[in-house]
Amino acid sequence: MYKPKLTPLGLNHSEKPAGLPERFTLLVWNLHKIDFSPFLFRPIEELIEIPEPHLLSLQEAATNPMQTRFFNFPFVMAPNIQTQKKHYGVVTASSFAMQPFQQCLTHTREIGLTTHKTALITLHPLANGQTLTHVNIHAINFVGTRTFKKELNFLWSFIIEQTGPMIISGDFNTRNKPRMNYLYKMTELLDLKAVSFPDSRPIKTLLRQPLDHIFYRQLTLKNAQALAVPKISDHNPLIATFCAPKNT
Repeated sequence: MYKPKLTPLGLNHSEKPAGLPERFTLLVWNLHKIDFSPFLFRPIEELIEIPEPHLLSLQEAATNPMQTRFFNFPFVMAPNIQTQKKHYGVVTASSFAMQPFQQCLTHTREIGLTTHKTALITLHPLANGQTLTHVNIHAINFVGTRTFKKELNFLWSFIIEQTGPMIISGDFNTRNKPRMNYLYKMTELLDLKAVSFPDSRPIKTLLRQPLDHIFYRQLTLKNAQALAVPKISDHNPLIATFCAPKNT
């Protein structure tokens, strides 16, 4: 498969936007390569019945080379597949200020598919003057556990020194206990907590292991929900609302 450029794509604010509000909502969703082109300039709440989110963390998204909006939000994309007509990868979208920091393409290609996977690190000013580091990940899947660990270590090398609030979200492809245990070990290194959901049944699983996760630190989790949208994608959206600490 065509190897993409190591440059985040997109992000075209018409004016300088404000930082994320003190209370903000994140939506995490693997779109599973479904064609969402009719919704590029329409808000996501026209597709699923939710209040308007502030930050979108999307995996397996598809965009056109000249596209400037996704669910009517400006966006940054880190592609893992890039052709003349389409880009495929992770998308972080928001109408609030954000800055691309790093794209992390896996060194390894998935067995059989010969494709890389990717993650995107973005920086988001908060209302309290701090900066949120957000990591949007679609972790490598069709490889052995040793390679999965190596690629997670590679991603962590870009964020281990980052201070302040942080969220890591996406499809981690934690399809077995060794992967799941290693992910939790790595999140502990960053002092991250896992978002727990009152009803976790909609969360996509494989071999009884959840694939999609949200981890956070130095934020207060106000509520979280996993939505069931089986007619749209084989993954379901995860929604979490956070509060940033106030200035002291």
